[in-house]
Amino acid sequence: MQISKFGIYKAIIAGGLGIAVAIAIATDTALIALVAVVVAIALAFILERNNKEIVRDERISQINGKAASASFYSTLILAAVASLGTAIFRNQLPENVVFVGTVMGYFVCVALLLHMGLYAYFSRKL
Repeated sequence: MQISKFGIYKAIIAGGLGIAVAIAIATDTALIALVAVVVAIALAFILERNNKEIVRDERISQINGKAASASFYSTLILAAVASLGTAIFRNQLPENVVFVGTVMGYFVCVALLLHMGLYAYFSRKL
């Protein structure tokens, strides 16, 4: 399979998944979204196995790693700022918003601990 066809098939899978999730949201049926995700993962796996050409090299892996790190850190920073804002203004906010902010703060802490642990593991492993 050529790389151009590989990209087109991946785009078709992603588009079909988006349409299925939109239908699931419109009809308020979570089962459609769940089935669509499972089918999309299976199709992507089959597509990846049938591909004989090199799809990913070191440069693409490095770019992917940098993009993942940037999105992870920016999400953590935004979540930490939102959590801090709910902690500071807890007297003026509804109780459910304060609860969500507190939970989000705990998730930020868990994500940072997980990141530090995995970083230590992979720095020894690689």
